Amino acid sequence: MARNLSTLVVDPNLDSRLDVSKTLTAAGLEILGEASYGTEATFLAAEIRPSVILLALEDPPARALATLEALQQQMPDTPVLTYSTSADAQLMRQAMRAGARDLLSKPLREAELREAIHTVLSQEEQRQVARWSEQSSASARGTVFTIAGAKGGIGKTAIATNLAIAIRALTRQEVALVDGDAQFGDVAVMMDMDVERSLADLARDEPDIDREVIRRYLRRHESGVNMLMAASEPNDWRAVQPEHISAMAQVLAETHEYVIIDTPGAMNEAVAASLNEAAIVFLVTSLDVSSVKDTKTALRILQSWAMPPSRVRLIINDNTRASAVSVADVERACDIKASLTIKYDSRVGVSVQTGKPLVLSEPRSRFARSVMELAEQVTGIAGHPASSKGMKSLQRLTVLGRRA
Repeated sequence: MARNLSTLVVDPNLDSRLDVSKTLTAAGLEILGEASYGTEATFLAAEIRPSVILLALEDPPARALATLEALQQQMPDTPVLTYSTSADAQLMRQAMRAGARDLLSKPLREAELREAIHTVLSQEEQRQVARWSEQSSASARGTVFTIAGAKGGIGKTAIATNLAIAIRALTRQEVALVDGDAQFGDVAVMMDMDVERSLADLARDEPDIDREVIRRYLRRHESGVNMLMAASEPNDWRAVQPEHISAMAQVLAETHEYVIIDTPGAMNEAVAASLNEAAIVFLVTSLDVSSVKDTKTALRILQSWAMPPSRVRLIINDNTRASAVSVADVERACDIKASLTIKYDSRVGVSVQTGKPLVLSEPRSRFARSVMELAEQVTGIAGHPASSKGMKSLQRLTVLGRRA
């Protein structure tokens, strides 16, 4: 070990403490302090912060075990080794459950004690490195957004496709768009892309989904968005199970900064899998009575699935010329404020039919600007100079698309 090793000896017997201290000194280890059981030990440990603690397992054993537990709760990263003259197996098991890293028998020997201390400290360092790696891996995971709705025909897919392109243009980072509607998905149509390999092919042909596998099923759109599309054959969708959705989302989040999943207009197990992976769920509704009624039901279903309300955002998409319901009516009926209201834009219909997302073909249209506003919200770039860069990027992509 490169660092200086310091120890705290916890033992109610003064003679025993002296013996242990002599052995530690002979082993070349520094003794920062000595204490008895209870608060004397916990207070001193907090003050001197030793590298390792040696604790006697002697009478009364309940007092020794209580002190061990208190030390582990107070300083979980500081290893505690116990030593005892007892060979009671039950006491040894209790000590291990209380957090002891090793159990030594008295009388202690220099070489054995030195090796035991170095071993537990090495194990602790490895444990901390592993924990740091896990935290780093988790923090490096991309953000998953799920676009959901209680019924079809409310503009979910138009929002999902345009949002993916807008985020890509705004951030210049890797974005994946997944058509999670395995049976009736229209992402490929709205992006004017042929389906060569689909989510259904991935689910049927690949027992293990990893980065290399999923890369073979992605197609890159002219905007730079990577797409995983729905099945083109009528019965292929049956291969897609909820576990495939979960695995796909997790793997894509390892290689993409943003993952957007478009879901079918329903609340089923596959949709639940998509929702569980999402940092934010965008629940889309239109301004008509039946859509609002179904959205209220969807919100109750999300509640029954223990979906935290903080992860749900309501998007109101006004996709008709004449709406009998107002935004205030929807918010009041659903008991949730809308994060975004997209006003009616007649160009959306043409965009859907031609496979040209409006953020590319008409970046200054009302719909495109609304989606860009949403992209700014979810990326945290709202009000930032980069937002104007995002619009310029969209305009450049538009020119490139027309040249193609």
